[in-house]
Amino acid sequence: MSRGLAILSLLQITLFLVMIKTPPALALSRFLGTASTFASSNSNLERHVIHHLTEESTTLTEAIRSCQTQYDKTEYTPAQLLNLGSIYTMSSEKYKSYFNSNESKENNHKPQRTTSCTLLPPQTYIRIHWEPRRFSVTLTEKNIIYINDHYAIINKPPNLPCHSTVDNRLENVLHQFTNLTNKQALLGGRLDHDTTGLCVLSLGINFLRYYNLLLRTKTERILGSESFTPIRKFYRAACLVNSQSLKINPELEIKHYLVNSLSAPKLFIEEKSEGNDLECKLIIKSVSDRIEIDEDVRRKWDVPEEWEEIVEVEIELLTGRTHQIRGQMKAMGMPLVGDRMYYDMEKKEVEVEGEGDMCLQAFRLEFEEPVVGEGKMGRKMERRIKRGEIEEKDFVDLKVGGGRKVFEVDKPWDFTVLSPCTCF
Repeated sequence: MSRGLAILSLLQITLFLVMIKTPPALALSRFLGTASTFASSNSNLERHVIHHLTEESTTLTEAIRSCQTQYDKTEYTPAQLLNLGSIYTMSSEKYKSYFNSNESKENNHKPQRTTSCTLLPPQTYIRIHWEPRRFSVTLTEKNIIYINDHYAIINKPPNLPCHSTVDNRLENVLHQFTNLTNKQALLGGRLDHDTTGLCVLSLGINFLRYYNLLLRTKTERILGSESFTPIRKFYRAACLVNSQSLKINPELEIKHYLVNSLSAPKLFIEEKSEGNDLECKLIIKSVSDRIEIDEDVRRKWDVPEEWEEIVEVEIELLTGRTHQIRGQMKAMGMPLVGDRMYYDMEKKEVEVEGEGDMCLQAFRLEFEEPVVGEGKMGRKMERRIKRGEIEEKDFVDLKVGGGRKVFEVDKPWDFTVLSPCTCF
């Protein structure tokens, strides 16, 4: 009897080890030796996903429809899912190497987003995001506050991602900017989808290199305690406080360490614990008087009962880490209004009842413009531009010296009225 239990335990362990290294359906296929279809809705990475391995030749549309019918996931038609970019496929040959860890690293094979119907051979892997996240906010010309040949400055509205998500390629700043302007853009800096404010789009690869150089220089100089930085970013945030909250003063520098992990919410700690923890710094530039939370505000922003008042702060972000302002203010006992992810970090699934936007805005941006076509390399590029070999927007000499540019936008919320003001 004990030997039988030992064998059963060994099989269970083997199955577990196989499944944590591969998507559910494919792990089951390996272990059971059969092609299978598997729908997963539990983990964040596998949320609302169907994995399928075709057994015979079929069209992609038919394969999607068959999987949807099998699991009764028919909210979207196959054509809608393809248009949104919610479908990924991979050939049999690449499928085999993708799930071999050594070959996968060497060949960099991974499922590719597919947006048109194709004929699929047997053993084609399909990943279906059957309930893609939708973002109803639309970027308009009013959101473009500055544009030249090299870059654009966008006042990003809330609840709109900067770039495509894994299940939605259309509803984002980059795609909508291209539709508005017929200009291809690259993302200079990312804001969380529920953060509002100033976002930089590069209209040429060289400006992107220049802007990234400014960001790297800023971080290096700040962490090296240097005073000058070629770029500065300022944020507004509305934070929740109560009678136990500490008083914070202007010009207070706050430092934490971000525990490096893929999961969210992020953990910010006061003392470095591991070698790969990331240093985070910000400065509180100003602090408002406390604002009492009335019932309209509590309901609109889904504010937990333990919080009694709000303070509005202006922050200069010294280092740019994922969720940095949200996480550092939470670590200080002052979570952001509307930030349900950080209201209670112990909750694995956050229940959202309110409809208010998170009160975090990138409201001011300063940076040194580049010098275009300066020096020996600049003269060479100018000649190439005149000959029509390259476009001017695709060359920016990576040197500071074009002058200080400053952009600023108005505050998008007002706690004296029920709804955030519409200043986008």
